[in-house]
Amino acid sequence: MTSLLEERLGPITEQAKKLKLFRLLDGERQAYEGTLTLQEMRNFERLLARAELMKQQAVSESGRLNEAIAGADEKRQGILASIEEEESLLRALNEAAATAKSEAEGLKTRQEACILRAAELEQALAAMSGEEKSIAAKELEIDEKITALRETLEECNTVKNAADRSLKLTERLYNEAALKAGAAEAATKETAAADRSRREEEYALTRDIEELNRRLDDTRERYKEVADAAERATELLRESRAAEEKTAAELGRSQNERERLQSSCNECRIEAETAADRLGKCEEKGRNTSSQLDGLKQRIRVLEGMEQEHEGFGRAVKTVLTANEPWRSRICGVVGEACRVPDIYVTAVDMALGGASRFIIAESEEAAKQAVAYLKRGKAGRTTFLPLDTVRPRPCSGDEERALHENGIIGTAKSLIEYDHKYENIFSYLLERTLVAATVDGASAVARKYGGRLRIVCVDGTLFNAGGSLTGGSVQNKESSIVGRRSVLCALRKEAAAVEKRLSGLVAVHRKLSEARSESVRSLNETERHFNETADKVRQLVWEKDKQREDGLRLKAELRRHEEAKNGLTGLRASIQATLAEKKETLAALSLRTDNKSGSTEAAYKKYAAEAEQYRQALTERQIEAARLEEQTRHLSEQIEQQKRWRDEYRSEAAALTKRRHDTRDRLDKERQAVEKTRRHLALKEAETREKEAEKEAFYKSREGNFRANQELEDELRRLRDEAEYRTRQCNTADIQIEKYNGEIMRSEEKLAAQGLTRQEAMERRRDGSLRELQDKVSSLKSEIAGLGPINPNADEEHREVAEKAELYKKQSEDLLESRAKLTAVVAEIDKAMAAQFGTAFAEIGGHFQRIFSRLFGGGTAEIALTDVHNILECGVEFLIQPPGKKRQSLTLLSGGERALTVIALLLAFLAYHPAPFCLVDEVDAALDEANVDRMAKYLKNYSGDTQFIVITHRRKSMEAANTLQGVTMEEKGVSKLLTVQVDELMEKGT
Repeated sequence: MTSLLEERLGPITEQAKKLKLFRLLDGERQAYEGTLTLQEMRNFERLLARAELMKQQAVSESGRLNEAIAGADEKRQGILASIEEEESLLRALNEAAATAKSEAEGLKTRQEACILRAAELEQALAAMSGEEKSIAAKELEIDEKITALRETLEECNTVKNAADRSLKLTERLYNEAALKAGAAEAATKETAAADRSRREEEYALTRDIEELNRRLDDTRERYKEVADAAERATELLRESRAAEEKTAAELGRSQNERERLQSSCNECRIEAETAADRLGKCEEKGRNTSSQLDGLKQRIRVLEGMEQEHEGFGRAVKTVLTANEPWRSRICGVVGEACRVPDIYVTAVDMALGGASRFIIAESEEAAKQAVAYLKRGKAGRTTFLPLDTVRPRPCSGDEERALHENGIIGTAKSLIEYDHKYENIFSYLLERTLVAATVDGASAVARKYGGRLRIVCVDGTLFNAGGSLTGGSVQNKESSIVGRRSVLCALRKEAAAVEKRLSGLVAVHRKLSEARSESVRSLNETERHFNETADKVRQLVWEKDKQREDGLRLKAELRRHEEAKNGLTGLRASIQATLAEKKETLAALSLRTDNKSGSTEAAYKKYAAEAEQYRQALTERQIEAARLEEQTRHLSEQIEQQKRWRDEYRSEAAALTKRRHDTRDRLDKERQAVEKTRRHLALKEAETREKEAEKEAFYKSREGNFRANQELEDELRRLRDEAEYRTRQCNTADIQIEKYNGEIMRSEEKLAAQGLTRQEAMERRRDGSLRELQDKVSSLKSEIAGLGPINPNADEEHREVAEKAELYKKQSEDLLESRAKLTAVVAEIDKAMAAQFGTAFAEIGGHFQRIFSRLFGGGTAEIALTDVHNILECGVEFLIQPPGKKRQSLTLLSGGERALTVIALLLAFLAYHPAPFCLVDEVDAALDEANVDRMAKYLKNYSGDTQFIVITHRRKSMEAANTLQGVTMEEKGVSKLLTVQVDELMEKGT
């Protein structure tokens, strides 16, 4: 040890010298760093004074600006009220002007429609005049045809009367000729008459058929002409109807489109006004939201600065959290920053934690110790540390578990917060046994029920302590507490995010509303253009429809006439065709007749036939002529009647046309009157419209003053608000700078404290030089200190301790060497005495061992001998055993029972050498046979006069030799009972 200390003394001496130099250099470094810190502090104090002055000026200017804003806003509100009243008047003027303009437009439209209708009526009158002339010409033509037909009919009647007289004469002559031929044979007469009659009939029928065919051809040609004319009229009527229907459909669509466009114009106008109003509201809301967001961001920046500067933590906590030491990485932070608390429970948890919210959480006790040592060295104050490896949870007691189920108890404070799992023990230790109640009354009732043994905190911050004390009252601003500040900062960030999101939405809405407003104005202009075009189209279609309707009526009348002519021709053709068919059938029947009379009557027949033929021919000619004249007369009568009907129709058409012409002329007069009336009304409405527009223009000019004043006030208010906002920001900036510079000053003071200096000491140890020179000097001193290498801060102490120990150990070494010599002599004497005593005892025990062995074995020899008689105290012992009847051998070669009995003999030899009051043996007889058990038991019984033996055994022989037996029984499971039997007493009683 002395040599080791001497080896350590050299390096320790060097370390002590290095420490001395280090302290000298470090003192200089400390003085220079203190000077730098002092200069920083002075700079921050000057900046702080400047910031406070700026804040005072900003507050004063802000008050002045707020008064100016209030005054300007009051004036603006008055002007806005006037503008609002003027707006109502303007709306009334706009409505009146719009109404007058709309009525003027309507009148202009009506005037245009009346002019168009008048032009159409004039055209219709011209067309009617042409039609009247055409109808008059046609009537004149029909009258001429009727006169000609009547003259022809009279001529036909005269000729017919003559023909009738000639026919009667011819018939009479023919009858006379027939009577003359009556004298001929009946057959000849009959044959001749029949032949003549047949031929006459055939001839008449042939003439009739030819006449009928000619009339049928005339009828067909006339029917074809009428049918073609009717077809043309029908086609024209169909085209007229189609055009009229198309025009009507187009007119309906155009009218619907005009109404729709009128409604669309109104809707677009309303939509444009609504879009402008919504755009203004959106802009106002956007300005308010932007101002709100700026305020929130300003508060967040202040709170974040306070959090970064560890505002409210205390000097000791700040020192630990800002330390630049190896153990700093094992510091987790303060309790208040390690948990997340819902807003509703912030006050309750803050009150429950109290000062514990500033306790520092460390990963290990070692880190906490190093931090405490750091605080001691820097004289930075005291604080509490919560090492994760030593803090143990505090589970709820029985009362607290039951109280959790009481009315009004929300739960434990620990259960209401969120934290990292590794802090489970920390928050269990701090908050597990603190209950949270909804109301003070509920907490008071629970506290009284459990005798004031519980710690209960209310949501409002009232705290019921164990023991019955009560803490409560007003709660400080949340921003001043660690837990509350984090909650407020989180809430502000969420609110700022929501406001920023709302602002983004308002920007998007503003963009959409601007686009919607532009689109509404464009849509309004486009819709008005389409409306004007559609109105013009409607007026054109109305004129076309009226014209097409009149053309249709004219074509219908013409088609009706053609249809009546076709019907008459169809009946006539049917009558002719029926007559023609009858004639042809009769002619065919006559052609089938044959002449069967004999040749004997030929001459008479020829004679009378020739005469009859002459009369017959004459009669036939007369009959044909009479029939022709009859047909011609009938046809002429029919033509006359047809011409009369056509004349009547033309007269009816002329009368209708005259009536229509009078009606049209009346309508034309009315339209002209309407045009004139509309023109007068339109002139009045246009004058009224110009008057309304002039009133509006005058009103606009009168409003320009208010608008200019309002605009000027708005500009002034905007300027004042911008300036007030600038002053507010300047004030907030000054607050931040004040907080910052106060924090910097505190940090400088803490830095001085960390450097081991007070401000006064730093002033006393102040070094001269510029900032650059001081920094260079500090860097130089640090380089010199770094050049010293590792420094043992306890080197001088260790050098002194090692030197003292080396001197002490040297003295102790000398004392030990002296004591060692004395002890060696004493040990030699003790060994000599012990060897003598041991030899004597060994010989005596060997004798006892031989005697007892012989008694237990019933003979034999047993010897114990030393392996080295010259070194009695360190040599071994050898057992040489010879049981009866066996050879002598070592103890290890004996059987198990023999070894056990030999050991029992050795034990008894020890007791014989040094008797004991009692001896306890545990089943030493287990390996013995019955004979050896019996001998051992008898020996123990004989020896029990000097020593009491307690033997634990299961052997019967051992039990028989005992004076007292004790046993344990178990009558019931799990219940034992001790039994004692006094064998000697029983033997004396003879039982």
